[in-house]
Amino acid sequence: MSINITDLQRQIQQNCHISDANFSGAFSLCILLLRLRNLYKWEVNMPPWQEPDRGDLLKWVEGRESLWLGLEGSSPEALVLNGQVLDSLDAPRINQLLKDSGLFYGAGLVTGMKPSYFLARPIEVRVQEGLEVCIVDQELARDIFSAPLMRQGGQIVARRQAMASTLWDEVLELRASSSKALSFAFAQYGLNLHRLRKHPVLESHGFMQVVNAELETWIYHEIGEAMVDTFPGQVWQRMVSEQANTLVEVFARAVRDLLADTHPFGLLGHIISEKKSASLGFYAALMRPLSRNLYPDILPAVQDFMFKNDWDEIERVRRSGYSRGREMALQLVEVYENTDELDPETVRNRVVDRIIRPMGLADSLDGESRE
Repeated sequence: MSINITDLQRQIQQNCHISDANFSGAFSLCILLLRLRNLYKWEVNMPPWQEPDRGDLLKWVEGRESLWLGLEGSSPEALVLNGQVLDSLDAPRINQLLKDSGLFYGAGLVTGMKPSYFLARPIEVRVQEGLEVCIVDQELARDIFSAPLMRQGGQIVARRQAMASTLWDEVLELRASSSKALSFAFAQYGLNLHRLRKHPVLESHGFMQVVNAELETWIYHEIGEAMVDTFPGQVWQRMVSEQANTLVEVFARAVRDLLADTHPFGLLGHIISEKKSASLGFYAALMRPLSRNLYPDILPAVQDFMFKNDWDEIERVRRSGYSRGREMALQLVEVYENTDELDPETVRNRVVDRIIRPMGLADSLDGESRE
C-alpha cells in the first residue's frame, strides 16, 4: 500500500507543534530565539548561512507563538498510517511500515523529557560498529529541537541539515573562547574562517564538505555512548525522568557525554586513532561551558596541539577524562542505588549536596539548565 506522504507529514508536524507548545518555556530566551530562527530557516528552505529579514522573522515568530498558545496543554496524537493507529514514539514500528517509501521517522524523548519528532529522506543506511547508522538529509517535518545526532538502542540517526545549522551558528557567533580552535579546524580543510563569515555563498561548497565529513566523525560520540556501561539502564531512566529540567538532569547528561567522548571507541578515541586534526579543533570549539568545567584538561591540550601536533598528549588527556567521567558517574549511581524509597526532590538535594556543590558547578549547571 502506498504512503500518503502529505498526510503523514501533516500528522507529524502537528505533533511537533504540540511538543513545542508544551516545552518552549524550558529554554532560556536567548536559546529559544536561536532555535526559532533556525526553525524559520528550515520552514522557508533557507540555507544556514543566509539570514532572514528581521521583519519577516518577527512576524513569523508572532504567528508561531499564537499557534503554540492554542495547542498548549494538548497531548501528542497517535499517527494513522495505512489504517493502523500507532504511538507517536514508536519509531521502530512506524519505520517498518515506511520501509519501502524512501522516508525515515525519528521520535524520542530529549532533554527535559521533551518529545521530539522528524520525518526525513535517508541518503544512506549502514551498519557501523554493530549499530545501524541512518544518515538523513531533506527533512519534511521537525520540531524546534534539532540535534545533529541521536541514538535509540542500536540505531544512530545523523541529520545533515541539523549539523549544518550547528556549525554555522558557531561560525556566526564566533565566541572569543573558541575562535582559535574554530579557525584551526576550518584551516585543516583549506577554509579561512573570516573569509567564510564574509563570503559564505562563495565558500558554501567547502562549508558543506566540512559538514558532511564532521557528521561522519560525530557518529562516534553515539558509538561511544552505546558502549558506556557505567549507568545501568534503569538508573539512567530514573535520573532523566524524575529530574527532568533540573540541575541533576543537566549534570547527568553532561557526565554521560564526557564518557561517550572519551571512551576508547568514542569520539575522541576515533579522532586520535585517525589523527583527525580538524575534528579535534571542532571538538574544542564546540564544547559548552559545563563540559569545559567537567573536562578542564582538554582545552589547554588542544591549544598546545595546534603548535606541537602531539597526539600522545591528547591520548593521555582522553584517558584522564574517561577516568574522571567514570568517577562522577559512579558517584551518581551510588546515590541513586541507595535512594529507592525517597522522593525525587530529596534525591535531587542529595546529588546537589554530595556531588555538584562540592565541585563548584552549581552556577554552571544553572546557566545550562535552560539551554
